[in-house]
Amino acid sequence: MQRVLDNKHYLFLLLAIIGGGYTFYFAVLGVIEHNGKFDIIAFVNSTWIDNYYAKSLTLDFWTGSIAGTLFIIIEGLRLKMKKVFVYLLLTVFVAYAFGFPLFLFMRAVLLKARNEK
Repeated sequence: MQRVLDNKHYLFLLLAIIGGGYTFYFAVLGVIEHNGKFDIIAFVNSTWIDNYYAKSLTLDFWTGSIAGTLFIIIEGLRLKMKKVFVYLLLTVFVAYAFGFPLFLFMRAVLLKARNEK
């Protein structure tokens, strides 16, 4: 069991790959569906206006992503991680489902390296 706990950072990396991959995949499908253009109005409508389920998921995402973003900033600065802003940019320009797990992976690797010294 300890071996699994020692390698938990790979779970974060797997989540980053899955989160980034699926987010990109569905974004591309959305662009294809809208004749090669990213339709911001259709995107907003699908997340806020379409129905209460979409609103629920959207508010869930935004609440979690705000907390996670604050965690990236506070924990990154506390640990003196290099280039913390890169993870913030990745969450905005690639996907939050990619940037946050990638930050957790790099944080776990850093903590593991510090504990082994």
